[in-house]
Amino acid sequence: MIQIHHAQGWEISDAEALWGNAFGDEPEFQQLFYRLCAPEGPLVLSEERLVRSMLALPELALVLADGTRLRAGYVYALATDPSCRRQRWAPILLEVAAGLARSQGLDCLLTVPAKPGLFPFFEQNGFQPGFYLREVEAEPAPAPVEELSPEGYAALREELLAGRTHTAYTAAQLAFQRAMCPEPGSGLYRLELAHGPGCAAVENWDRAPVVKELLCAPGDQDQGAAACAALCGGPVKVRVPAGRSEGRPFACIRWVEGTPASIRAGAGEGWLGLAFD
Repeated sequence: MIQIHHAQGWEISDAEALWGNAFGDEPEFQQLFYRLCAPEGPLVLSEERLVRSMLALPELALVLADGTRLRAGYVYALATDPSCRRQRWAPILLEVAAGLARSQGLDCLLTVPAKPGLFPFFEQNGFQPGFYLREVEAEPAPAPVEELSPEGYAALREELLAGRTHTAYTAAQLAFQRAMCPEPGSGLYRLELAHGPGCAAVENWDRAPVVKELLCAPGDQDQGAAACAALCGGPVKVRVPAGRSEGRPFACIRWVEGTPASIRAGAGEGWLGLAFD
């Protein structure tokens, strides 16, 4: 018998094992995520008391270009037991997540495929690719920087994204992003650049440092990327917003049934940014 519900009791540790096997994250990381981002815990599909598939569904805000705020469920850490993937438990779980989103008054589901080859899978399950970005590589060149609190980063981020469709994050979600990488140089930053301030979420991993988002005036992207490289002490890969013609899709969106077409238009051209990936 198949059951789908938020994990309870022993199912929580089974869901942790499933997540860990799929993505390599330790239970402590998962527990921090649930505490700051999804206190209701994972949604699990179980068969005969065995957890077969799971996902987390924290809520994000999707802010349209005109300032309208929508409610989005973010499909995160979707994982299925490798021994039963042919039984297509993940699509069933996604359908239940869509129904749950509809019952809770959400407008859409968002997700960031773990690798490009998964975009077709999500398209087959009602998602459309969008939220374009490009990656630039930068060498260090210092600029004035200031580490920000989650609240300070959220406020500056909203200023820089005004007039553009984008996801917005709570202070707790940004605290989780700040905690993702413990290495020196990592954090949430304000950058003082030639044409005004910018902001950046930096993860200074030993082997592959990455800037999850750099937001600034278009003419300051090179300077901002170089400032982030200086924080990392060496070359860094930086994600910046892009249009469809010069970027690649980063995320997918699935609209909940009944969302007006006027709202759907153009949302996929926006900026998702922080995926907790």
